[in-house]
Amino acid sequence: MTTTPDIIVKNHPSREQLEVIYDLLDKCFSVGRDFFQERLDQDTAYDPDTTWFAEVDGEIASHVQIFPLYIRVGRAILKMGAIGSVGTDPHYRGLGLAHKILHAQTNYMKESDFDISLLLASKHAFYEKAGWRLIPQTALAIKKPASLERPSSCEVIPFEARYLDEIRLIYEQFNLNRTYTAVRNETYWRDLITWPEWKRADCLLLRRDEKIVAYGIIEKKEAEQIFLNELMYLNEGEDGVEQLFHALCRLRPNARQILAMLQEDHKLYSYFQQHRATPIRINMAMWKMINLSSAFHKLLPELEDRLRGALIADQELHIALKCNEEIIYMDYQQHQLSISVTSKDTFDYILLDLDERDLMTYIIFGYHEAAAERRAECAEHAGILQVLFPKQQAVFYLTDKF
Repeated sequence: MTTTPDIIVKNHPSREQLEVIYDLLDKCFSVGRDFFQERLDQDTAYDPDTTWFAEVDGEIASHVQIFPLYIRVGRAILKMGAIGSVGTDPHYRGLGLAHKILHAQTNYMKESDFDISLLLASKHAFYEKAGWRLIPQTALAIKKPASLERPSSCEVIPFEARYLDEIRLIYEQFNLNRTYTAVRNETYWRDLITWPEWKRADCLLLRRDEKIVAYGIIEKKEAEQIFLNELMYLNEGEDGVEQLFHALCRLRPNARQILAMLQEDHKLYSYFQQHRATPIRINMAMWKMINLSSAFHKLLPELEDRLRGALIADQELHIALKCNEEIIYMDYQQHQLSISVTSKDTFDYILLDLDERDLMTYIIFGYHEAAAERRAECAEHAGILQVLFPKQQAVFYLTDKF
């Protein structure tokens, strides 16, 4: 007679249990145990509540980690649960352990002020069953350019920790109000340069008159395709961006192709286009709305600004926005926006019943007419959606990969 295994999902492991989790991840991933241990041990903001695991008959058999990140949507900031380090002992696969953990984590995130969740994955069907939705992104690929050698008022130098505050300020200035970028405070930066992902990349700086005016990060691996993780610059460093890019490319002599996800207003975007960039679809980012009401309350100042700046600024607007089983009511009157989970009986609300994938796409990248054509009710209110969710110059930098 087959006995049903006793499965318990928990969080907040003891140090002894965390050591067992590291051993488990060592079995599941070729990067090895130290990769996972360093990431948590070198994170001064680490909270054991974000480490979740499943026990089968008292044995730790599966693990999923939440990495709390804060990302911008315009000038608003949302709390995002980044999901990573998903691993199950091969002897216990088929019991649905990871899904059980993901379900428990969703409830935890709802109770802990998280707004949205992101995971980076290739097994899309597996995570779709747990409620995450794939939203493809586009990378641009060019043939690795020939070395650029010409006189310049700038010099390229390697990164040193003493320049950390300068590149932190470049990052903040470049990404001010830029959607999808992570908020990196001073503590985050100082932790970041100790994490495994930082060690799997190289960073170069552009210096002019003893001032750092740009920096770039390129992944470190022997491959024909190499990703440029990020390249940021001050206005006074714009004319040196190509010089810095070429210096980063020279670090990868065996690469044939350089890939980057670039905003259209990035100095390198036009460079890539001039060099016949090929768009490549990246099927990696999967999103989930955790708390519709919480997210939109944090978005309220940004949405109010968008409405005030639109042609409909002087009109009243009453919207019932529904996603999955959640619904919120948005009332815009006399240039003021309010958001509630209850409707006001005196108003006739416009219903926007949005698919979760579409809503997350609109929030991060902006409303797209083509996407809305799948749902006639969205196309009917395209004007409102375009005002609430204008196109965003949105890119997630791979330096923040989890």
